[in-house]
Amino acid sequence: MSEIVESFGTGFLHTTIVRHGEGDYLWTRRPGPERRDAMRMPGAAVLAAVRALPAGPVRLALPERGDGTGVSYRTDQAGSLAGVFLRGASGTARIADTLAQTGATLARLHGTPAPQGGLPAPEGPRRLLSWLLDGDGPGAAPRLHRHAADILGPGRSAAVAAWCAPARPRVLLHGAPSLGTLLPLTAERDGALLTGEDLSAGAPESDVGWLIGELVEFRELAGRFGRATLDHDALIGRVLDGYGAPLDLAAVGRAATVRFLSHVHDFAAYVKWHDILLDYLRIVADVIDAARAGRLIRR
Repeated sequence: MSEIVESFGTGFLHTTIVRHGEGDYLWTRRPGPERRDAMRMPGAAVLAAVRALPAGPVRLALPERGDGTGVSYRTDQAGSLAGVFLRGASGTARIADTLAQTGATLARLHGTPAPQGGLPAPEGPRRLLSWLLDGDGPGAAPRLHRHAADILGPGRSAAVAAWCAPARPRVLLHGAPSLGTLLPLTAERDGALLTGEDLSAGAPESDVGWLIGELVEFRELAGRFGRATLDHDALIGRVLDGYGAPLDLAAVGRAATVRFLSHVHDFAAYVKWHDILLDYLRIVADVIDAARAGRLIRR
């Protein structure tokens, strides 16, 4: 008998996790009511290329079903690494190992050349760029844009807009690797990175920076509000060490900044307005300055 374990979402994306039996879970991700584009799935050739990659302790979990109305992934876990962080980030070694192995998994994925003309640039930076340029969007996105104009100023906003542009080389990207789509390594099970609806093409720093951007956000918020429980720089280092291949760390920092500001935008647009977003914008201003100076990623 199946049962809903968890159901949550925003105006952009809704996730339902259903248990069908011990160690058998179906994660279904559907467009939220404020989403302007349909979810997409890549072609069979791209999915075949991903399936052909060597497996590791953190596997790329491809959908068993996917179309514009939703994407479903079958897994053996009901919780993500984001949940581990939000519950107080217990099990530091498990977090670090999961992040290191995820870095290695992304490196294997990036070793696959992107098909010519077959995949777009990642959706998240494109969505943020649209908002930066016209200030439009659902919910409180226009209100946030007005405050961003004052707090970030034209120079910082222009810098982030430039960082949203696609960069070369074009390799096969996950498109939006995140703590919320990452199932952690445990003593009993391998980890998994839900992969499919965001597959795209671009520079490898885009993927690595998108994932690291969440760790930068946790680091900066802990530094500002005094709630540090983890060494976030050490965790960032584990992602990079696991990745192994050379990366432009300044470009990783720029992609991480795009991710941070995207999260601020998405909360305003797809959740609600909260005055704490003004504090977040002030933090983002400092993050942009650090990224422009090439010192956001501390190694």
